[in-house]
Parts: sequence; structure tokens; C-alpha cells
Amino acid sequence: MFTRRILTVLVTIALAVADMQARDVYLFSYFVGQSDGLHLAYSYDGLQWTALNDGRSMLTPTVGNDRLMRDPSIVQGPDGTFHMVWTSSWNDQIIGYASSRDLIHWSEQRAIPVMKHEPQALNAWAPELFYDEPSHTYYIYWATTIPGRHKPVASTEREKQWNHRIYYCTTQDFQTFSETKMFFNPDFNVIDAAIVRQPKSGRLLMVVKNENSLPAEKNLRVTTTKRIAKGFPTKVSAPISPKDIWCEGPAPLYVGDTLYVYFDMYRNHRYGVVRSLDDGKTWQDVSDQLQIPSGIRHGTAFRVDDAVLKPLLGLHEYNPLIPDHIADGSVSKFGDTYYMYATTDLDKGLEQCGAPVVWQSKDFVNWSFEGSHIQGFDWHQPFSYTDKKGKQRDGYWRYWAPGRVVEKDGKYLLYVTLVSPDEAKMPTYVLEGDCPTGPFRFDSTAVVCPDIDGEPFIDDNGKGYIFWRRRHAARLSADWRSTDGETVSIPTRQGGYSEGPICFKRKGIYYYLYTLSGRENYHYAYMMSKEGPLAGYQAPAQGDIFLVSAPGNNVWGPGHGNVFYDEATDRYAMLYLEYGDGGTTRQMYANWLDFNDDGTIRQLIPDSYGVGYLATPQEQRPNLALQAKFKASSERKDRQVKTVYRVRSYRASLAGDGSNGTYWQAADEDATPTLTMDLGRVQHVAETCFYPLHPTEGHRWHLAYSADGQSWTECGRQSEPVARSPHRASIGQDLRFLRLTIDQGAPGIWEWKAYSK
Repeated sequence: MFTRRILTVLVTIALAVADMQARDVYLFSYFVGQSDGLHLAYSYDGLQWTALNDGRSMLTPTVGNDRLMRDPSIVQGPDGTFHMVWTSSWNDQIIGYASSRDLIHWSEQRAIPVMKHEPQALNAWAPELFYDEPSHTYYIYWATTIPGRHKPVASTEREKQWNHRIYYCTTQDFQTFSETKMFFNPDFNVIDAAIVRQPKSGRLLMVVKNENSLPAEKNLRVTTTKRIAKGFPTKVSAPISPKDIWCEGPAPLYVGDTLYVYFDMYRNHRYGVVRSLDDGKTWQDVSDQLQIPSGIRHGTAFRVDDAVLKPLLGLHEYNPLIPDHIADGSVSKFGDTYYMYATTDLDKGLEQCGAPVVWQSKDFVNWSFEGSHIQGFDWHQPFSYTDKKGKQRDGYWRYWAPGRVVEKDGKYLLYVTLVSPDEAKMPTYVLEGDCPTGPFRFDSTAVVCPDIDGEPFIDDNGKGYIFWRRRHAARLSADWRSTDGETVSIPTRQGGYSEGPICFKRKGIYYYLYTLSGRENYHYAYMMSKEGPLAGYQAPAQGDIFLVSAPGNNVWGPGHGNVFYDEATDRYAMLYLEYGDGGTTRQMYANWLDFNDDGTIRQLIPDSYGVGYLATPQEQRPNLALQAKFKASSERKDRQVKTVYRVRSYRASLAGDGSNGTYWQAADEDATPTLTMDLGRVQHVAETCFYPLHPTEGHRWHLAYSADGQSWTECGRQSEPVARSPHRASIGQDLRFLRLTIDQGAPGIWEWKAYSK
């Protein structure tokens, strides 16, 4: 009894200490570009704000005529779910909506038709959310102009069509909504309403913008009420924002007993804040104390538990996995090393591929390769042939869709499609090597199945099977080098063309995964069997299509990939190709594949965050280039990607943004493509490395450094073209600038890094 009592006291003290150590955390949701998407920043004091996710968007808009994501408003419900609404269009009668449990992974975006019942309504702007605890109800309110509906206000010619009032509806589940009604109807043009509850009195304070233009107001005012259901008095305070400053987008936030109201001084291109120490009676401009991410625009500020912030602080985009255009990837692990086998894309269509290589990594994040693992082929040499119509054409040998490499009796077997230049043959061969990186020996007679996309599966008992496109499969011979027995057809619920098959086993259940459609509409479905790899397959009762595009996460056409089992975490990673810029500009992604208790696969929403490190990071030195500025001799013009909502930029700064999915590329006419890194001050640089565009095709380059940008000293040179990634150079000098010139090879850099030790 005494021991239990002491234990209880100790636990109570520990919990109290932990609670004392917990810090209040505040988040700010905002937008930067009109269609860039959701951004988040955090603060501990309400004045010093730091952007999360390296300042990049967390969610890309997909709804609305204009696909905007302006004015994101977020509120956390009592069950922990975050709900968000936003302005989705300039001239539409809907608003956008999505939800999330962690502010990282978001539901499918939906349009809420808040003003569809009013055909004359011109807009639905700056929606806000407020959760009313007494009634367990969410209030959604926004600004709308309905011509001729409200008391006229004097306006300039430019703004004469606008005369907003605040409307609202309510919901308890974001599935059904109340009838839209008037919420706030003063005698002035009003937009940008935002509500906060006073901690001591429990009263509600609402900040609004007086949008009148003649004479110009463009300022913030407040009004209060005891209960939201009673509405707010239309008699408002004097302006609380600085005199003669046009502002909008108020975001009220209590930090302890201090009430802050943040606002966008949009004509001054900066943010401001006022504070009140007496619940909104008097105000002080403290904008000079505010530090906030550049480019921030209208959003909301709200408090969260520290547990919410922790994963956001560690947020990093690990997808794409590899800084190169590759597709159809599979991963095998031998010893302490991961090996990626994939098709190399060159943006030249399916008629020509890059040289095949094996990417390898110790941690699943930092990948590299050196040379090709297939001997005896010239992948760049065109071969002439006569097609079926008697026309002379040129074709290339191509290396397609390598399956997972397996080990058998000390040899490594690679199952891969090799396409002849005339495309008369495209079977899957089995190639043998003495180590996972080859070289793998080609035998023209070693055909394991007659078509593309051969993928092996080795059962627990050592028996092998091979699966290939169009749902075909067969048992492998004892040496796993040929088929043994009849070809079977795997039955599936979904019909139509299929390729990229995958088979794996988990807890006694065999899974057959297959693709549907293609390009930006690529997606995966699956079947399950408890009988064996070739029989007994049944579709799950619901949701057999488990992986599709996630436009909100800017991931399109998840297709041909593989499943990798990680023993350390006892989890399965789904590898898949992503659409890229269309054609053959694909990249490989990986996300965790999760299962329900009955073994069915949970819906996988692909994103850029990926699975991250699966082992101790092999590179732990800080990358100085992440804080550097970049300048290039030229930049290729932006590219609007067809069929998907994506614009590809090739700015110099993208070579130092820490992402495998962006790169700098020089203009086609640039005869001496050069990229310069500016560290901002003189620092010691021990080593630098860079990941070139199309690295499998080989590069020549030279590198120089400078302390002042005027006097340059060469510090590295690759005289002969070599296929590798990354390229490295030892420097060991104090410098401020590094200048890289590409002498031969694709004129672009995925990432350029610099280390001080």
C-alpha cells in the first residue's frame, strides 16, 4: 500500500512537471500566391513567427473555377480534427473545404455551395470558421455581394459593383449545413470578419474590415456579443488599425491575456499587428516587434497542443526519392544497403531511354550511382530497321521496368524487359550478376516470360513465381530462371488494360496489385488470396482501388512501382511512379502502405513527405547551400504541364531548395551553362557535391571558387564525361562563391550542396 501511494505521488509530480514544461504553441495559416496553396508558420509568443515546411505549400487547391486557396481559416474541433475553409474563386458561389488530423495529411477537397441559392450573388470571399462550444456547432461566415440587396454606400468607380455583407451557415459534421442567412449587416461595405472568444468574460469579439471606398476607410473595427446565436451589434468601434494604412485579413489571437490582431497592410506589402491588454477596449500598434514570414497573406492564427507542432517541425519532403527522371522502380535490400532498379527517362518518349543504372543508399534518403550495371549494349546508338509498312526507321535498345532483384545460391537475379530497336521483341529476361550492382550478364536465350513488366515473387517456402502485364502469371522453375507450368490469368474486379503487377505476402495473405489506366490517370487496385500466389483471389468488399492521384498534394498518376517490406519497422512501403511533367519525365515516390485489422489495404493518399529515413542518416553534415543564393547564366522558360494543374519552373534557386523534385536548367541557347552559389559571407567549405540533370548520360564540368566574386581559382574538374550522381569535389578553402560550369551533358542541376567539414 505504501509503495503504491509513493508511486502515485511520483506520477502526479511527474505529470505536473511535464505540464509546467509544456509551452503554448500558436500556428498561423496563410497564403502566398493566389493558387500556391496552404502555408503554416508557428510561434511561442505571438510575435516571432517561423515558416514551417521550409516555407513551401502544404496543400494545393483543386476546387473552384479559379482554383484559388486564399484566406485559409482553420479551427480544431473537440475531437482533434482540424477543419479548413478558404476562398476558392473570385466570382463563384462556393467556398473550399478540407479536414486533417495532423495538418499534414488532408482529406479530399470539397466545394461547399454556400451561395448557390442566390443566382445573383457575385462571390463568396474570406470564409472563416468558429466553433461554438455551448451548442457544439461550427459557424461558417463569409462576405458576399448581391447587387441591389443592401443599403447603397458611396463607392469609387472601380469598386462600385461591390457592396458586401457577412452571411453564415452552421454545421456539426461538415456533411449537412443549415440554410444560409444574414450574419452581419451594418451600414457600410464589410468584409473579412473574424471572431475570437475572450478568455475571462467568455464574450465574443469580432473584427471586421470597413471596405468603404468613398471616402476610403479600408480599416479594422470591432464589435462584441455574449452569444453568437444572438448576432453582433452593427455599431462598431473606431478603427483599431493604424491611421491612413489600408489593411485587410484580420486574424485575432489571445496569447495569455494579450489579444493580438494581425493584418495585411496590402498596399505596403507587409504585415502588421495591434494588441490589447484590456480585451479590446484600447489598442497599441506593435508592428515593429513582429517578425513574420515574407509574402504572408490573409489567414488565421490559432493555438494548438505542442504534440501537434512536433511532427510539423520535423516535416521534410522526401518525395521524390531520387533526383532524376526514373520510373517503374523497385527496391531490394542486401546487407545494410538499399538498391533501386528503375527505367531511366530522358524526356524523349518511350522510343529512347537513358542508360540503366543501380541507385544505392544506406538510409533510403541519400542515393547515388556510379556507371551502368548492364554490359554489351549501346543505349545511345540508333539502329536502322524496316517497319511493317516497308519504311526505314531508327530505333534504340531500351531497358524497361526492372523487377525486384532476388538472391539465389550466391547469385543475384535481375528480371527486366529489354526492348529491341525494332520492337519485334519485348520479353522479360533474367540476368545474372555476382553482386547487387552487377555487372549483370545478358543471355538472349534467358527469356523468363514473353511480355513486359516481369515481377518475381518468392514465397516463404522458397518457391518462385513470375507476374507480368495483362494479369498473367506462372510458377518459376526450381532455379527461378524460367517458368514451370501453365500461364494463369489473375481474376480482378476492375477490367481494362493493366501493367506493373506486384505480388507480396503479409500475415498469410497474398496480395496482387495491378495498375489501371495510364499517364495522369494511372492508379492501383488489388486482390487478396489465402490459397496461394496464383489462385483464390477475391476483391475486398469495399475499396479495391487504393491509390489514385491526390491533386491537393500535387501528386498525379501514381503508377508502376513495387512494395518494399522494411524489417526494422515491420511496415510496407508502396513505391510508385509520379506523372512528372508528362511523357517520360517521371519520378519515383514512396509512402507507407497501411492495413486494416482484416488485412484489407487502407486508402493511400500519396504525398511529397514520403517515408523518410529507414536507417541512420549517412550524411549528417549541415548543408550550407540551403542558406545560399544562386545565380545562373540563363534559365529555361517556365513550362505549363498539359492535362494536370502544374507549372514547372527552372529557376537557379531550385538547385539549393533541398528538394529532389525541382531543378535549375539553362536555356537551350546557352553555350556555357553556369551556376553560381553565394554563401553570403566567407566560410570554410571542405567539400561540395551536385546532382546533374540526366546523370546517366555523362557530364564534363569545371568548378571555381572566390572570396569576393572577382578573383576566381579553379578547384575541381571532370575532364572526361562520366555517368554518376552525385559528382563530388574536395575543396578545403575559405570562400564565399562557388561557380560550376557544365562543359558537356544536360545543362541542369537537381541539387547542389556544400559542406564545411
